[in-house]
Parts: sequence; C-alpha cells; structure tokens
Amino acid sequence: MEWQPEPESLQQLIQLLNSTNMADNAVQQQNNQRLEQLSQVPDFINYLLYVLVFMKDESSLVRTVAGLLLKNKVKQDFEQIPRSVLEYVVRKSIDGIGDPVTMVRHTLGTVVATVVALGKVGNWPDVLPRLLQLLDSSEYVVVEGGWDILHKICEECDQELEEPLPDGTRPLNVMIPKFLTFFGAESPVLREYAISTTTLFVTQRSESMQPMMDTFVVELFKRANDDNAEVLKAVCKAVVALVESRPDKLMPELENVVNYMIHTTQHSDPDIAMEACEFWLSFCEQEELVESLKPFLNRVVPTLMRGMVYSDEDLLMLDHDDNDAVVPDSDQDIRPRHHRARTHDQHQAESNSDGVSDNGDDESDDESDDDVDDYYAEWSLRKCSAASLDVMSTAFGDQILEFVLPVLKEELASDDWRVKEAGILALGAIADGCMAGMGPHMPSLLPYLIQWFKHEKALVRSIACWSASRYGKWAIYGAEPNTMKVYFEPLLAGLLEAMMDNNKRVQEAACSAFATVEEDAGPYMAPYIQPVLETLVRAFGLYQRKNLIILYDAVGTLAEAVGAELNQPQYVQMLMPTILERWKNLQTYDQHMFPLFECLSAIALGLGAGFTPYAQTIYERSVQIVGETLHLCQQAAQDPSLDAPNKDL
Repeated sequence: MEWQPEPESLQQLIQLLNSTNMADNAVQQQNNQRLEQLSQVPDFINYLLYVLVFMKDESSLVRTVAGLLLKNKVKQDFEQIPRSVLEYVVRKSIDGIGDPVTMVRHTLGTVVATVVALGKVGNWPDVLPRLLQLLDSSEYVVVEGGWDILHKICEECDQELEEPLPDGTRPLNVMIPKFLTFFGAESPVLREYAISTTTLFVTQRSESMQPMMDTFVVELFKRANDDNAEVLKAVCKAVVALVESRPDKLMPELENVVNYMIHTTQHSDPDIAMEACEFWLSFCEQEELVESLKPFLNRVVPTLMRGMVYSDEDLLMLDHDDNDAVVPDSDQDIRPRHHRARTHDQHQAESNSDGVSDNGDDESDDESDDDVDDYYAEWSLRKCSAASLDVMSTAFGDQILEFVLPVLKEELASDDWRVKEAGILALGAIADGCMAGMGPHMPSLLPYLIQWFKHEKALVRSIACWSASRYGKWAIYGAEPNTMKVYFEPLLAGLLEAMMDNNKRVQEAACSAFATVEEDAGPYMAPYIQPVLETLVRAFGLYQRKNLIILYDAVGTLAEAVGAELNQPQYVQMLMPTILERWKNLQTYDQHMFPLFECLSAIALGLGAGFTPYAQTIYERSVQIVGETLHLCQQAAQDPSLDAPNKDL
C-alpha cells in the first residue's frame, strides 16, 4: 500500500508553507522554528514530496517551496536517508514531471538531479533510460520536464557520464545522438535545451562527444539563423566552445564563421550580440589561431569599437551623473574583498566599468575577473567588446592601428558623449598592445584626456582618468624632450584634482588611476610629495567607505614609490595624524582594517626610523588583535554556534 499523509499534519505543513512569503519577520522566525521541528519527523520527506507532486489545488508557490525544502533536506541528510525513501522520491518526481506548471516541473527536476548527483549516476542506472524515454513523449510538458532533468544531471555529473554503467554502456554514447536529434525540434525551448546541453560536453572535451563532433557542427549551423533569441545565444555559446576545445572543426570554414560572428556581434538584441562577441575574446586568446584572424581585422575592429558605446540599458543601471560624494555608501555598495598585497590594479579594472583590466599574473587576473563581472552592471556587450579589443591589441600590436585610428578619430570628435566615451575606452584598451605605435599620437591625445577629466558627464570623466593612466609610463619615460614637465605634471595635477570630484565613481577612477601612475613613476614622485599629500589628506575627509579602501592603497603606493624621501618632518606631520586617527577609531574587524594595515606597513618601511614615535601604539594594538583573535578562535572551536574570527587578520 502506498504511503499516505496524516491529514492533520499535512494541513499544518500547508499552513506553514502558505505563510513563508509573509513579510513579518516574527512570523517568519516562528515558521522556521516550526519547520525545523517538523523536519525531525521521520516522514517529513514524504510530506514535502506529497505537497510537491500531488497537491495540485495548492498554489504553485506553496508546491515549489515544498520542493525546495525537499531538495535541501535531501542534500543535508543524504547519507542518513534510506535508499527506499530516495527511490520513492525519484520515482514519484519523475512520474509528476508532466505537471502543467513550469515552476513545479523544474523543481521536480532539481530534486531528481540532486539525488542522482549525490548518489552518483552509476548507482541510479534506471534513471537515465527513463528520462530518455520521456523525450519521446507526445506531450510537450513531459518532454520539456525530461529535458530539464537531463540538463541538470549533465551539468552536475558531466565526468561520471563518461564512465560505463554496470551493463558496460557509456551513458553519453546513447545520450548525445539523442540530443542531436532535437537541434531541429519544433519547440525553441527544446532546441535550446538540446544545444546547450550538448555544448557542455564540447566544453569538457568529452571522449564520447568526439565521434559525433562533425554531426554536432552540421546540426549547429543549421540553427545559425534561428528566429528564437535563446536558441541564437546557445548557438553562439556553442561556437565559442568549439573555438576553445575543437577549433579544427571551424578552421575549414573560418571565413564563413567569421562573417557570421561579425554579423551576430551587431545583432539588435544586445544579449545575442554579447554572446557572439565572446567569440573574438576566446579566439584571440588561442595563440595558435590568432594569426588566422588577421585578414578580417579591418571588419572586426570597427565592429568591436561600435560595441563599446553604452546602451540605454547600461545607463539605466548607472546613477552616472549624481553629485553623490556626501552620500554615505550603502551596505550593497561595500562588497567584502579578499586580502591582496596591492589593490589599485583591482580597482582600476573596476572603476573603468568596462571589463578591461591590466594584464598581470594569473592570481591577479582570477581575482579581478570576479570584481569586474558584477561591478556597476553585469558583463555586457560593451565590456566584452573592450576586453576583446584589449586582447586583440596584445596579439597583433601596432598592426591593428590602421583599423583603430580612423574610428578613434571619429569617435573622439563626436558631439555624442556616449560615442566620445567609447572612443576614450578604446584608446585605453589598446594601450598595452600598441604603446609604441601610439607614441607619436600621444602628445596631442594626452592633453585632450586631461581636459576630459572635467567633462560634464561623470562617465566621461571616469573613463578619461582610466585611459590616461594606461599611458602614464609614456608621460614619464616618453621620447619627447622634457617629458615630465610637459606631460607628466599636467597628468598628475589633473588626476589630483579629479580625485576631489563630487561624484564617487569619478573619485574611484581618479584615485585608482593616480595609484597606477605613482607606481609607474616610482622615485620620480619625490618632487611632488607635498601636493600629493595635501590631496590625499583632503580626500580622507571627503571619501565614503568604499573609496577609502582605494585611498589607503594610494597612500601605501606613494610610500613604496618614494621610500625614504617621505621621511621629512613636514610630510610626516601632514600624513600621520590622519592615518593614526583612522587607526584609533576603526573597529578591529572592520573590513577597512586589512587595507589600513597594508597602508601602515608601507608607511613604516618608507619612514624607517621616522616611524619610531608611532611604533609602540601600533605594535600594542597589533598584539591585542592577535590575542583577541586567538581567544575567539578557541571559543569558536568549543562552541560551534559561534562564528570563527578572520584568522588572516
């Protein structure tokens, strides 16, 4: 006899699930406590499954919440749940996969995929054949539900699917041919599932995928002009996957592929265009391929430069012209940051808000990737275009200038501030790769960049700071006579003034740019310590919490650049009272403590013996922090309910 719920207990659970979306915190807390109590009931999993699968008169929200609680319960207690219960969960979830409510179907898929992933594919040999059978159903909802589960299992268990099942068959040898038949499915949802799921195994360089690769490419390009946006995005992602894992399958038709990707990079849907733009970024990162792109640069480069213009959607996400310097940062503005030795490269990548970062070591690149991706706006066509041009300039060097300069001249002269801003971004993007070729143009361009530090649009001011800093070395060491006087000093003065801008975004960009320039200048910064310190100290009184992190870095970088030159009484008297006030008032576990420690370390090294009057105060608190941290670590080890302190500090 099949399990049946006890009506009173079921009703209690339904009431709790119905109240989960109430805004009252007290009610939520009570619900959580009651759900925690109910979760100890042996049949709690069955109750949740019953609500999810069978109670179709309840709202989709209630059923979905029950399913998510079920998934979490399975993840939490998987090893303790009897096999018979898990089998019941999987069987009933697959039985219910034809539910008419999409959200419920996908929750059922999540439950099944969670059990299979935790239990390993080989221990659930009946699941995959049954799911593949669902794909042959005449009911769309059943097929869609089956695809949802298969896609999730393929994401979670891609490596396991290469391994033989107990009967000796490799799951992918059966699955991939089946998937390929859906590339031409009538439903765009099913086409997208088929392409995106199969692409997972292209990306993973699956052994089972290799014999099917030619068929995959043929079927993929049949969808190149699909009329559905999601399918087109899946096609673009698949082409990028081929570039990265099997470029040999594209090279015989490279001209056609390039023409297609140029066309799609200009698609009216910015999301499709962005996915297509990834092709150029990936292609140029493949050293063995990049030269083959050379015949197409005359068309690719202008396409990328046009893609750098802010879209209306981009601007909607940016409060870009506010005089917000006096507005305190919200918690959302101040993201936790990982400790690193120097931070201005990180902020440089962030403050330009375009996805272009200075090339550095792998660790720096990995860390900056996370920061760039969710700063100001998500990864966008603009950012991807800029990053692609950056990589392309590194790969081809000055060879791309014949295609960049005509567009650059047109954009920088534009009356449309968005077009001008895109030109400034492009100018900065090519700096590393084309520094030699840009040298003759910089005497006329750098003064314009400095002039744009005062542009009426904050986004132009901020990108001009970033772009100018990318040419800082030219301003210091350029071939022009009297370079420091003619170019570096106006650049430095312009950045110092921009650091006091009334817009926080411009402050951040200017301070990051200044940190880059002072590091490039090194000991050449010594004659300018006085005006620099005056600006830095003033900035401590203006900046909100987020930008203070960059300011600490700028101070530390100055100390590293000028070394013992900082140990002059007038400089020490200007700087140390402000720093010590911050040190004194900062709470131990404030996120500013790391950058302040780094700043103090650099100052101590620079001042040498001049740091002696401040050493005892800082030493004593440092010892106190170590003692407090060790004590809290001991407490946390004894009481798991306590959060362990940050031992890095």
